[in-house]
Amino acid sequence: MVTFSGFSVYYSMDNISFWKRVRYLIKTHKTSQQKIADLIGIPIGTFKSWIYHNRIPDVQTACDLARVLGTSVDFLVYGKERDLMEEHNSRLLERKVAAARIKSLARVILHKSRQI
Repeated sequence: MVTFSGFSVYYSMDNISFWKRVRYLIKTHKTSQQKIADLIGIPIGTFKSWIYHNRIPDVQTACDLARVLGTSVDFLVYGKERDLMEEHNSRLLERKVAAARIKSLARVILHKSRQI
């Protein structure tokens, strides 16, 4: 953690990766930091400061940034798009497996209780 002017800044790979992805998208879209800052309505000095100090913007600004860069906040933060259907199916499968285990355990307990 680094403290200056009363603010604490936590550096992490996530912050650095966030800005690497932003810079990559700016380059891919053949645009500039100035143009992106203008489109999201912040001063260029603020935008460059965030990048330099690896500060993640607030949620609304991150959403605006993702929108103008044609991506999602998930991509900027995690480096990949979230697949909500895949997550849902994974959770559903986990529940089914857990239910099958409970059912199997209940059969064993019932069988043991009949032996007594």
